[in-house]
Amino acid sequence: MNKHSLWIIGSLVLLLVSMNAHASYFSIQLHNGNEMKTAQYWEDGDKISFYTRSGTVSVPRSMIKNIAKIDGSLENETVYVSPELLAIPGEEAAEELPAPPEETGAGAERAEEFIADLRDRLSIISSNIENLNRNRELFMHQREGYEQELQRAQGRIEEANNESLLSASDRADRVQLENAKISDIESKIARVDEQLRNNGRLVDAQNKMKERVERELAGLTQ
Repeated sequence: MNKHSLWIIGSLVLLLVSMNAHASYFSIQLHNGNEMKTAQYWEDGDKISFYTRSGTVSVPRSMIKNIAKIDGSLENETVYVSPELLAIPGEEAAEELPAPPEETGAGAERAEEFIADLRDRLSIISSNIENLNRNRELFMHQREGYEQELQRAQGRIEEANNESLLSASDRADRVQLENAKISDIESKIARVDEQLRNNGRLVDAQNKMKERVERELAGLTQ
């Protein structure tokens, strides 16, 4: 290896080291002690918006304690903002939301804060539902693609069985190869189906929580 090649390799190594040294992500720390990680965030009025693996979500500033830039690569980006992550009551929590304070004197101010908190919760839940619906569309698109691959593999097996010029050995090898592909595709379809079932359960839970918050909010603002 000549000096020129060594110089190129050395430069590439230094470049990679430099890129890794400057890799960073953001840690969004909540007042309840939980943390969300993202590659990018931005200010959006009274909320902070950021990317998750399932799309863009927004969290009220009032729930955020600090945002820190962390050196290093982002390995586990937040999937989506769950009620549990934000300490919002879920299906396993108490059946009723906290009772609003009396609307007299100082209680009136607390009642307004309570209403604002409910609206924040409703905004987050709506964002979660939107992200989950986008996920469902992605899973459905993946499943359609796998179904098409499955049909093509089955078609190739039929063609091999009808091909008179193929030897018995070549036909058996081709069918075996396509059957292996079919087995792999069927495993992928099974995984997507499980993702769709989990997605449906999450959407149902979020919709139920949304209905509860909407009822509570309607009762306070009528």
